[in-house]
Amino acid sequence: MLRMAEEAEGPASAAAVAHWLRRQPEAFRVHRYAGSSAPVSFMAILRLDAPLPEDRAEDPVIAAVWDLVEAAAPLGPGEHLGIRRFAVQPGGHQRPSPLMELISRRTIAEEMTSHGRAVTFTVFEDADRWGGYLAKAGMPEVAAVDVGGLRQHVFGRDWRRQTVEQWVQHRARTAVTPVATRPATASTSGPGDQLPPAAFEEGVLQALRTWQTPREFATSVLLHSHLVPSGSPDPVADLRGAITTALDAIQIDPAGVKAHEALTATYITALRTHKAAARRLGVPYGTYRRHLALAKERLIEKLLRQPATTSTLPPPHSSPEE
Repeated sequence: MLRMAEEAEGPASAAAVAHWLRRQPEAFRVHRYAGSSAPVSFMAILRLDAPLPEDRAEDPVIAAVWDLVEAAAPLGPGEHLGIRRFAVQPGGHQRPSPLMELISRRTIAEEMTSHGRAVTFTVFEDADRWGGYLAKAGMPEVAAVDVGGLRQHVFGRDWRRQTVEQWVQHRARTAVTPVATRPATASTSGPGDQLPPAAFEEGVLQALRTWQTPREFATSVLLHSHLVPSGSPDPVADLRGAITTALDAIQIDPAGVKAHEALTATYITALRTHKAAARRLGVPYGTYRRHLALAKERLIEKLLRQPATTSTLPPPHSSPEE
């Protein structure tokens, strides 16, 4: 675990891991692939009910968290705070993946079963990637801390202002909002008309990055594009189908075979690192990167040119109870 932490986040983060392994070993969860004994990632959800000098000294993130709590909303009797301090995945650190999905689900499960938790925090290096998602989930950024030269971003939620039950109900409602409120005329305009080109391109790249976690598609901007027919009973399935069709079209073009292989190995079969994908394809890393860049360009081009689709099915019926 210390080796993984140092590889992913550097020696200062590894020193913090070592401290918490001594203090709260029960807080750690180590992940392995089925059939293997080698750890591939780990997480820690710390439970803290009092600021201790040694914790502040050994972990600057915890020092910043306690400063926030004591200044804004001190803990009451019987209350504690929880912080998902580490989410370490060497090779593809904190990028969307099945491992990060597992870490996220374990974190949510911890929140749902904890008693007396007043405040929750989670820590990410890549605030650009995760900040928007966490803000929508009710966890805005509350601090940024330097740890050994790396910026660690802290996101927080106060459960005393919104209970877990209220949060679950809110998330259930908002999870379907992008589909329910998409314009009824989405399929009547030309390809790509519903989104600016930059937003469409980013939507395609985000779809690739989250291919292994289909639930993320429920908030994709591409649901508002010509790729999804108006009134579709299953917009996510239609979107994934459109991307798969375009991906297959790249393979048909003889010049695009290597590009298709690079894209498939990187995102669809989701090898753990880009270097592993290059090894799978049997090409130098630089050649693999060129194939991957070409594949992304061709996929976006084909999706932009894909004809708008229409649905012959009526929109799904929802009763007041639903």
